Amino acid sequence: MAVSVVGAVLIGLGPLIGLVAPSASAAFLSWPLLLVLALLPAGLAAAFIRRGRLITAAAVLVGPAALAPGRLALDAQVVADPALAARPELLKLASLDVFSPSIGAWLLLVGHAAAIVAGFLAVRSVGPGGEDSDGHRQRLLTLVFCVSVPAVVGVMMAPFSSEDPYLLPRHALDAPAVVLIGSVLIAVGVPAAAGYLAGSVDQDFTRGGLLGLAAALTGVVVPPLIAAVVLAEVSFSWGPLLGLIAAFALVALAMPAGRARSGEVGEDLRLPALNRLINTSAVLALVAGALTVLAALAPQVEMPFGLRDPSPYPARMLWPAGVVLLLVGAGLLVPRLALRVRPLLPVVWVLIPLAATSVLDAVFTAVQAAGADAEIGAWSAGVAVLFAAAAAIVAAVAGAVERDEVDLTEIAMRRPVLIPALVSLVLGAAAFSLPVVTAPDYAAPGVFAEFGTTSWGLLIALAAVVAAAVLAPMCRPPRAAALLCGAAVVVAVRVLEYPLTAERLPGSEPGTGLWFGIAGVLALLVSAAAAIRTKAS
Repeated sequence: MAVSVVGAVLIGLGPLIGLVAPSASAAFLSWPLLLVLALLPAGLAAAFIRRGRLITAAAVLVGPAALAPGRLALDAQVVADPALAARPELLKLASLDVFSPSIGAWLLLVGHAAAIVAGFLAVRSVGPGGEDSDGHRQRLLTLVFCVSVPAVVGVMMAPFSSEDPYLLPRHALDAPAVVLIGSVLIAVGVPAAAGYLAGSVDQDFTRGGLLGLAAALTGVVVPPLIAAVVLAEVSFSWGPLLGLIAAFALVALAMPAGRARSGEVGEDLRLPALNRLINTSAVLALVAGALTVLAALAPQVEMPFGLRDPSPYPARMLWPAGVVLLLVGAGLLVPRLALRVRPLLPVVWVLIPLAATSVLDAVFTAVQAAGADAEIGAWSAGVAVLFAAAAAIVAAVAGAVERDEVDLTEIAMRRPVLIPALVSLVLGAAAFSLPVVTAPDYAAPGVFAEFGTTSWGLLIALAAVVAAAVLAPMCRPPRAAALLCGAAVVVAVRVLEYPLTAERLPGSEPGTGLWFGIAGVLALLVSAAAAIRTKAS
């Protein structure tokens, strides 16, 4: 813990001493805030040590260590080019002079490095813990990955908006390379650390780890929020708020995660039979697929005379989405295939909102701008999203029942799957974050820029691919392979956007997202092959 305290003090002292020469102070008195936030994990660890919870205390330091590489990269922008840092809590430049890093900047970076060392030492000091029921941990894993999604989105968004020409924040994809790397490391670190901690067999380790991760995430997102409050030229942005919501959610999950449950077994939750759940999800998937195909065939919107219908090209994306849902639904009805196909559905269902939101975006625009009328195709696409979501939920419940029946005793992190899965995660995330089609005077809808109705489909698909890539290394090999194959299908449909819709844009060319998507599909298939070759532990 001493290393963590030293690192926290260095993080607080850096801005106080000064990060650049000639000297440029922070936009507000921030060093006490930074010091308190940096000391928060160490304070939690000290509190647990006083209560004799040594494992919990050690686990608190794991979360800050997981986010420290990303934070180090973000703060390294002060060394690379202070003018592009856009960090009012660290410094505010007021001239075009050439600035160079001073001792404070190096202290700041050393402080983050100390957090990494403290986390490493904490993990080494923790011995093997007791066992926990697999069903409990699987439910917790699902929850922590869900609450990690707002954090992932939040850290990739601009931290604030500003009218000051010397404070020009950008979202991660438009930021300097160092900031992009830092944002991606944090975005990957939050769900990865949350999954690692929630999968522990020791409840005390899980509790402390989630609290530490929440504290570390708070240290990332609170300074921009405070800057928006105290500085007139800085305005609020949704990114830090999403991160703060995720931090509070992690704290809420940490409380029940650390409670020792009574040895007396109460009445088990009575869930429907596994076969009935699978059959129900199959029917819902078939209905969703059929509605999607109907939406592709039927007219989407009735335009006033003389105006062009904007929906035919987006509607082409409904075809692959509907066909995939029909195939998965049919596979679930085949007894010999049902258990192998079941993990696909909680992933590939996102194809319906991915395609439908693009169509609905065109319909909404036509209705609002031209007074058009929505037709049966648009309504079918909207209803298909509801059926697809219901199918995914039922399939996920079936998965929980299946795991309870198998009665696993331990979740193992399979390293042969972990590395290719993480590579797939980055490539797949880039495929949905970057445009697959570019054209002159065309701004493609995105997750972090040009956010609109279509962006919600991209965001849902991105979350599914990230969740599949993170969960797969902890799943049984056949289920891991199914998850990764499902993610590959989702990314492949994203890639199909170029050949299916590019004709509508004069001078269209493949976008960066297309190449990331192709690479992501290949990486996901390689990961699935690695999962199949891995023996179940």
